[in-house]
Amino acid sequence: MSSQGLDRLCHAKTKSGAPCQSRPCPGNVRCKWHGGMSTGPKSTEGKAKSLANLKQNRGKQESND
Repeated sequence: MSSQGLDRLCHAKTKSGAPCQSRPCPGNVRCKWHGGMSTGPKSTEGKAKSLANLKQNRGKQESND
């Protein structure tokens, strides 16, 4: 990997399963099409849904360890 990070690619997989060939947004590992420009949930409903998903997925990760 170069010192300037110019050879980095998005860490997402496309619908076909191949790795995305786009460069990530500055400060992120994803390109703008795979959530690199996302600022997170804004509405109260969206924040609650995000928190519920976080709790659910954390439980799965802890049980796999």
